[in-house]
Amino acid sequence: MAQYLVKKVFLIDDDPIHLQVGSLLLQKSGLIEEIKSFQEAQAALDYLQAHTSDPEQLPDVILLDLNMPEMDGWAFLDSFERIRDNGFMNVRIFIYTSSINYHDRQRAHQYASVNGYLVKPLSREDIQLIVNSVHP
Repeated sequence: MAQYLVKKVFLIDDDPIHLQVGSLLLQKSGLIEEIKSFQEAQAALDYLQAHTSDPEQLPDVILLDLNMPEMDGWAFLDSFERIRDNGFMNVRIFIYTSSINYHDRQRAHQYASVNGYLVKPLSREDIQLIVNSVHP
């Protein structure tokens, strides 16, 4: 069976420890070619908008924390949904959170761009789910 790789994953989380652990787990899987981390959701959104015309700079997958200061995951999703048609239709978003709240999970699935809800830390199964979303 062929082993597929995901070219680029963006990890958005305000906690540097979660960024480091998430990046390390993704790297150790050997299934992700490049990981770009953002501690602020607005910085990630700005990056996406600045690179709309260069698909090579865009991620295949975004792992998005919900609970962040300034712009939280919900505000990021609201903004992303508004620009999604501008070249981001193939970007898959997975909520990557410590929240096990049922209402958060239900709310997340109301967004067309959300492909899944992952609870920290990432498991091997979570990473495989991410890969399978890119290579069904």
